[in-house]
Amino acid sequence: MAVPMTLDEFRTPRPVAGWRVLLTTFCMALAAWGLGFYSLSVYVQYLAASGRFAASLLSAATTFHFLVGAAALYAVEYAAARVGRRAVVVAGVLVMAGCASALAYVPNAFWLFAAYAGMAFGWAAISGTAITQIIGRWFDARRGLALNLALTGASAAGFVVVPALVASIERFGLGPGVALTAGTVALGLLVLIGLNLVEPAPRAAVPAGSTAGPAVLDAGPLRLDRRLVLLCALFGIGWLAQVAFLAQQLPLLVPKIGAAAATLAVAATTASSLLGRLALASFMDRIDHRHATAASFGLQALGMALMVASDAAAWVIAGCCLVGASVGNVITLPAMFAQREFAAQHYGAVITRIWSIGQVMYAFGPIGAGLLLGWSGASTLPLLACMACQLLAVVLCFVKTDGPVGRATHNFT
Repeated sequence: MAVPMTLDEFRTPRPVAGWRVLLTTFCMALAAWGLGFYSLSVYVQYLAASGRFAASLLSAATTFHFLVGAAALYAVEYAAARVGRRAVVVAGVLVMAGCASALAYVPNAFWLFAAYAGMAFGWAAISGTAITQIIGRWFDARRGLALNLALTGASAAGFVVVPALVASIERFGLGPGVALTAGTVALGLLVLIGLNLVEPAPRAAVPAGSTAGPAVLDAGPLRLDRRLVLLCALFGIGWLAQVAFLAQQLPLLVPKIGAAAATLAVAATTASSLLGRLALASFMDRIDHRHATAASFGLQALGMALMVASDAAAWVIAGCCLVGASVGNVITLPAMFAQREFAAQHYGAVITRIWSIGQVMYAFGPIGAGLLLGWSGASTLPLLACMACQLLAVVLCFVKTDGPVGRATHNFT
């Protein structure tokens, strides 16, 4: 009796192959989001407290990090198509760990921005696009499940890597020793993963008729594709609001509910992100991706509305839980669009376009929310702006247009 397709991708070509890929990508996400996303606010806080750099300069460096990371995605994918994904991942690990360590002792603004630029290249090599490409080579029928499980590492980074980093800084101080320790831990972990777990998928591991295309940028026919433009706008606008809220969550909530309750709200957001990702993972491959995306952004808009409507801690925390429940899912769903609405050979190019353009857009989220907060003196205006972006993303989920690229077929049953 033949093994069902839904199990093949976790069992073949060897019993542990699918799970090794998931472990690899989970740890990549843990390190990427731990060192290159959630810890950015930690770097700003402690470097500013040291008196060496102004907080405004550090915030500008964070935006610079995201913008360089968006541009670096194209260079990373170009390199991966020619020298292989494993080599690029290992290089990304080395650059990310080295530059994160260098932040502890950079002497001036030039080297500060240089270190952030290096971290941006490391981020591009081991974060969302790279993980999606690796999963796409191995999984087809259960790609949604595999992606959600792999990117759970991003959610875990918020309550694993960041507390460990803060505890290390508080204990040893911000200096070369702490930076070297943190860098060595990250370096040892990720080099081990890159050398022993990341492996190219054999042809037999990709089922016949798979939509998982090669990791090359065959972008020519996509340049005028209206569906791709709409997708980039959809996720870019939605991610802009999401990152703006997450980056300014404490400044937005402390005046409303106090520091203790706001800290609890941040923890609740992170926990609900993990739970929401796991909840959707089990049936993502069997639902309509546009409806799932609209529901995810709609849930975030509802959460924003609760935070605007009430200053009661319980309602604000409930709103944070609604936002968090879909935070992780909306970075997985672009792969479902790429798989189901575009021809197989364009899978890699579509993913790279969505992530790079989306990252350029959300890079301005934190500074935008900060400016609105400073100008209005209250959290209402920034929250309403985030809610408006989320509702616009919901509308864009239902705007469909035909483009020149052939559509992939997919059975939702």
